[in-house]
Amino acid sequence: MKRAAIMCRVSSDEQAKGYSLDIQYEQLVTYCSRNEIEIVKEYREDHSAKNFNRPEYQKFLAFLKKNKGAIDLLLVTSWDRFSRNLTDSLIMIRTLEKFGVEVQAIEQPIDMRIPENKAILAMFLAIPEIDNERRSIKIRGGIRAALKSGRWSRMAPIGYKNSRDEKNKPIVVVADNANLIQNAFKEVSEGKPQSDIIKDLRKKGIKVSRSNMSKLLRNPFYMGKIIIPKLGNEPTQIINGIHEAIISDSLFFKVQDVLNGVTSNKKEGYSFQRDEFPLRGILFCSSCNAKLTASKSRSATGRRYAYYHCNYCKNERFPSEDVNNNMESILGEFQFTKESKTLYELMVKNLLNNKSGEDELSLDKLTTQLNEQNMRIQKLQDLYVDGNIDNENYMLTLQRYEGLRRDLKDRIEALNVTNLTYGKWLKSGISVLSNLNNFYNNGSVGHKQALLSSIFPEKIYFDGKKCRTQRINEVLRVIMLNNSILENKKSEQIYKNIELSTLVESPRIELGSKQAIK
Repeated sequence: MKRAAIMCRVSSDEQAKGYSLDIQYEQLVTYCSRNEIEIVKEYREDHSAKNFNRPEYQKFLAFLKKNKGAIDLLLVTSWDRFSRNLTDSLIMIRTLEKFGVEVQAIEQPIDMRIPENKAILAMFLAIPEIDNERRSIKIRGGIRAALKSGRWSRMAPIGYKNSRDEKNKPIVVVADNANLIQNAFKEVSEGKPQSDIIKDLRKKGIKVSRSNMSKLLRNPFYMGKIIIPKLGNEPTQIINGIHEAIISDSLFFKVQDVLNGVTSNKKEGYSFQRDEFPLRGILFCSSCNAKLTASKSRSATGRRYAYYHCNYCKNERFPSEDVNNNMESILGEFQFTKESKTLYELMVKNLLNNKSGEDELSLDKLTTQLNEQNMRIQKLQDLYVDGNIDNENYMLTLQRYEGLRRDLKDRIEALNVTNLTYGKWLKSGISVLSNLNNFYNNGSVGHKQALLSSIFPEKIYFDGKKCRTQRINEVLRVIMLNNSILENKKSEQIYKNIELSTLVESPRIELGSKQAIK
């Protein structure tokens, strides 16, 4: 007596046509009874037959692997119950033959011993696949027709939900969580990292991966648009949907600029600047050349003391008060005579005049580029109106052109503003030089560090008593030399903490030594 596994299968759409697992089961049991076939295993599944990745079928294969020789036949009512994929079916039949199992459809029996019958088998297996593909074409056509009418008939994106209109046609409507998506777009436009936004959404019940977050932010659906994908000779199109937009066009394109790196709206990170440590990040360790950090430590008496120290080699540690006072005394040594201020004014005016001439050339060049960009946008619009470019390419190209045009306008405006403020800069520079120490003492930590970086272009070191560096700002060096000439002093005798010299600099020059700045 032969032994068999019987398999009944339906899919959701076929159930609506009257197919039933019970009817198939009854037919298969009756067939086995009449032909004296022992039923070893029974399988019932409600799954599509597009492939063999079906739960019940996988259980059947697992049984065969563990129980070789236990089954001779796999019986189904018809070949479309076995599979609706020709290629996969032929491969699976060959696989089952290796287990000693023959597949048979009781309503369409085929004698596998006759080679010519394989052509009939191929026909039985091909017809369901053709039916599937024809049905898919109709479904895709219906979906595409709905898209062209501005109607979304698939699963609604996050922030929307599927519904039906008064004619029972599928539509999407704004969901209760739409405000979370609105906030996400707004925060991205302001420079907030996507990783932080994803965490916030998850806390509020919306689980979205990093890749899906990127797709969400680039989906024009949220501004009321629908993308109709390319098909055959039809190009990709972007049309207005009948659904309600939850973000504005301007916000959507602002987010695209941020994602494409056209603008930089990132928020400033947390500031570690503290008033008592203006030299943190400015001073370097003379042992390992790493930047010195700063912190407070508590003594045995409970009092807190502030230090600049090296976290890398641990060799240097200086009281912050000593270092800060030393730097203030250095700046206090910079004294500028009336003649020095005149010299500085002449130097800056000469520099600005040269810069002004360069700016005029740059301004003419930028203006020409802006006119060319305007012409490109006008030609692009003509191509779109004449139907020579599809909607998607038009939108993408226009977005790129608009970004370039905005950049050119910003650069032109910046040059115009700069030219108007040259005079103010000159007066401000003279004021700073005249009151350098006061400007430093009254400034914020950021201003102090900017000032020191401009005065000392090279690294600054502290040995416990005085600071050392290789050179200072060239403008200050010239003014200091001018002061020495006017006052008829030797350069090395001008200042207590900074002495000028014509000697070649050493690897490190002490500001308080007789060797001077480069």
